[in-house]
Amino acid sequence: FRGSNRNGVSTENALPDKLPVNGPDLLWKKEIGSGFSEITIAQDIIYTMYSEQTDSTSGLEYIAAFDAKTGNAIWQTKVDSMFFDTFGNGPRSTPAIGADNIYSFSSYGKLTANSKKDGKTVWQVDFMSEFGSILPQWAFSSSPVLVDNTVIIEVGGTDSRAFIGFDKNSGKILWTKGSGIASYSSPVVAEIDGTTNIIFANQTTLFSFNSNGDTLWTYNMTMNGPMAMPVVFDGNKIFISTVRSAGFSIVEVTNNTVKEILHAGSMKNDFSSSLYYNACIYGFNVAALQCISAETGEKKWTKRGFGKGSLILVGDKLLVLSDKGKLIQVKATPEAYTEQGSFQALDGKSWTAPSFTNGKLYVRNLTEMACYNYK
Repeated sequence: FRGSNRNGVSTENALPDKLPVNGPDLLWKKEIGSGFSEITIAQDIIYTMYSEQTDSTSGLEYIAAFDAKTGNAIWQTKVDSMFFDTFGNGPRSTPAIGADNIYSFSSYGKLTANSKKDGKTVWQVDFMSEFGSILPQWAFSSSPVLVDNTVIIEVGGTDSRAFIGFDKNSGKILWTKGSGIASYSSPVVAEIDGTTNIIFANQTTLFSFNSNGDTLWTYNMTMNGPMAMPVVFDGNKIFISTVRSAGFSIVEVTNNTVKEILHAGSMKNDFSSSLYYNACIYGFNVAALQCISAETGEKKWTKRGFGKGSLILVGDKLLVLSDKGKLIQVKATPEAYTEQGSFQALDGKSWTAPSFTNGKLYVRNLTEMACYNYK
């Protein structure tokens, strides 16, 4: 979810300074079932989730693999029944890729490991039946993370089982921690003071655990219920934002002690996460693309017209996807909003952030996905 470092920043940087007038070449476009999962890619294989209706009131959710070069289906495996919602049907979570298995989390709270080779189900855990987790209004949405041999995810279970680490091979519980109902935010992993921190933003509390499930620190936030992921930058600083608050906070972690160093009202993330680059935070302030200073919170520029879109960073360029499927390339600079071209990548509701690897852009809307060649 959000790339190899879960921060919305690509490890590649070879993008042109200007897009062609009609955009990059379309390599393929494919109809798939409804859902909001991101497109994840490993070794030229796409893994994502979607749902298909069987009749007017029921359907199934799937984890599936596709050829990244052609978009052709390789396998699909049922993981749960389909979630129906007026904002859009189907899964919200993005699968985590392991060496042998792919780990997905369904709308109704089933964590499943499937073989990457053929989609065969290796193990599955039902959070509602096994841990007493309560279905959130807009379904279970958190995306699991794989740390060493452990699949870590927000569970929202009773009896101090808000967060759980599962053995990646067997699904066996390795550790349980904390209290709190299931939310929509996903954990971020960062090295702070030489220690791996798995950081969750749940309700009004930031939690940090190491890979063994030991609590490193907790912090009472000045906001409630972030949906966007926390953003870790400068080694030990964490940006947290939610639309249901007075703005954002930046906290600093030193020797497992947390203190707030900045609070401002210039960025209110809804469900789209922000990213950090060169002392700036780029993201959507509700429904406006914005750049703010990570040091002072000062608003550098704002651009409207993209709705509740999403964005990633490739090199020094933002790839912004509007909520109606328009892709805009923007120079990542605080000086001014500098557009470097745009094209209509998809049509219809597009709430899923783009993916970028091997010089190719992958985008998805509610019912289809496409690949464009940036080379």
